[in-house]
Amino acid sequence: MLVKRIVKIEGLDDLQAGLKGRMNLSPVIDVVKKHGAELSSKTQSNMKAAYTHGYSTGRTRRSVKPIFSDGGMTVSVGPTTDYFPYLEYGTRFMNAMPTLKPAFDVQSQMFINELKQLME
Repeated sequence: MLVKRIVKIEGLDDLQAGLKGRMNLSPVIDVVKKHGAELSSKTQSNMKAAYTHGYSTGRTRRSVKPIFSDGGMTVSVGPTTDYFPYLEYGTRFMNAMPTLKPAFDVQSQMFINELKQLME
């Protein structure tokens, strides 16, 4: 004889809300803030070294600022000038002068390593 049993779990929504309310994400937010600022700084430093032609005004370098969203869990870093992609990737008339990608390649590894340390 087959007996059918029904299990009902009540209070799961309250449990999830309680656990979420107890999470402390401030160390993660601090890491995002730190590495966003460092990525911005490294990108600007790379630009200062790469953009040395007489026509360089520093406008692209000055436009690089970290923009935080999602309560500090997300940071966007990048220049806002329309012509930045031509500088970064080059054109058929101009060689590429990468500044953002090299900074990102270094900083992203440091960011990942620091997040891993938080989990230990």
